[in-house]
Amino acid sequence: MGNICTFHMACCDVGLKPAFHPFWESFLLVDIYLSITPDILHQLLQGVIKHLISWLVSPQAFGPVQINAQCWIILPNHHLKLFSKGITMLSRVSSKEYKNICSILLSLVVNLPLPYGQLPSWILRAVHVLLDFLYLAQLLSHTFETLHCLGGLLACFHENKAVFINLGIWEHFNIPKFHSLPHYVALITLFGTTDNYSTKQTECLHIDFAKDAYHVTNHKEEISQMTTWLDCHKKIQCHSAFIEW
Repeated sequence: MGNICTFHMACCDVGLKPAFHPFWESFLLVDIYLSITPDILHQLLQGVIKHLISWLVSPQAFGPVQINAQCWIILPNHHLKLFSKGITMLSRVSSKEYKNICSILLSLVVNLPLPYGQLPSWILRAVHVLLDFLYLAQLLSHTFETLHCLGGLLACFHENKAVFINLGIWEHFNIPKFHSLPHYVALITLFGTTDNYSTKQTECLHIDFAKDAYHVTNHKEEISQMTTWLDCHKKIQCHSAFIEW
């Protein structure tokens, strides 16, 4: 009984729901941890990259003023999304916006000085390898060479990550999003490329079936209104498909 109470208290201290006997306890041939597959959207874009951007714009690094100034001087290009107000002014950044930021992130910091004349080479290498890891992890086809490159990029990041601690930007790297990175190679080998288990599809369905439906209601007793709207929307789609046929 004491062990149960201690476990519950430890879970409550870190904001977790205690489950002393999880549902998979009796599944003898199941390794439940293998069900935690790589997630580009929530682990990399809204996890690792989000942390990286916050570190770069911190006063101990390049600062928001310099980063935003770099955004303003980027020349227009049809391949790039320009952030005319800078990237630090964004609120509730979407995955698409994170992808657009990633496409220009290295160019925003490549020529900027660090405080007190410190060399930015370690930070630049850390940014470079994390961006390479992000893009390489999204390949639709992998080989032994690409998987080996993923491991090499991660090793290079670990060699340079201490700069964020030395500059006083961050205290430790006990971050679940970063802890997931070493498992990418093994899980891609087991389950295939990351597009096979991406949460992007479910996010799109959430927009279609929840957000859009909610916006057309008057926000009072919305569930019944959303259900009616979705039912009518489905009937219209079926009728349109029939007419087209």
